Amino acid sequence: MPQRVVTGTLYLVGWLVLAWLGGWWLTLAVAVAAVIGVLELKWVASRRRMRLATEIAYPIAVAFVISAHHFANQLEDYGLAVFALVGLLIVVDFAVHLRQGLRTPTACVSLTVFGTLYCGMMLSAIVLLRGYQPELTAPTILGELPYGQRLLFFLLFVTMLSDVGAYLIGKTVGKHKLEQTVSPNKTIEGCLGAVAVAVLAALVVGRLFNVGVTTSTGALPEAIARASMGHRVMLGLLLGLFGQIGDFGASIFKREAEVKDYGWLFPGHGGVLDRLDTLIVNAPLLYLYVQCAM
Repeated sequence: MPQRVVTGTLYLVGWLVLAWLGGWWLTLAVAVAAVIGVLELKWVASRRRMRLATEIAYPIAVAFVISAHHFANQLEDYGLAVFALVGLLIVVDFAVHLRQGLRTPTACVSLTVFGTLYCGMMLSAIVLLRGYQPELTAPTILGELPYGQRLLFFLLFVTMLSDVGAYLIGKTVGKHKLEQTVSPNKTIEGCLGAVAVAVLAALVVGRLFNVGVTTSTGALPEAIARASMGHRVMLGLLLGLFGQIGDFGASIFKREAEVKDYGWLFPGHGGVLDRLDTLIVNAPLLYLYVQCAM
């Protein structure tokens, strides 16, 4: 338990420092996480005698992250970059696996495409969030901050507090197992607790970091304060719920491969994907919500 707490604390501090620095520091860290994530998926897949083509997945996963850095505020250009990268990924993936003549080419092609999109494209949303509308500054508990930085702090705190809530509530009052074949330690009480904690965290952290409906100057006038609170509640519900789905989704592959963790990089927690399973889902969710609803 102490090792788990120490590792989790250092992990959170590391992300907060990267969120503060932004720029190429954050981009490089996310790119490295994407590469390690692909490597962990390859290891898990190998347990089921499937091959993930890392010679394709590594460069294209990194390309997704770099594209997010360059086109954070140019949504149309980023969309074109994603379209081109997905097309390139599929075509090259087909060519590589056809040349190798594997017994299960469909499964291996699908695995490579999924692994690249999961670790590359979805993680790149973290970089997109940090670079979002830097001109919209507003006062926060840490001083005047740009909108993208506020969003990333919001995402990190809400997601990680929700994870902690799920763990503690599940451990203390959890009695009803949710799905033993996928994740035997998870309970219905823990999942409900995760959503409840996410809503509370969204209300508090959203207020501290001024996340909500903004004007052109980044202010939150009284006329739209209630709308901002409504958005925070909705985001708390969505991030809490989808974070749990992301956690369960990551567990499915581990159970199929009959492994406990994706890796051992974080003592007491497992690998990169064990720590990022909720963030991988919540980062693109928050970005899409901000783009479409706020």
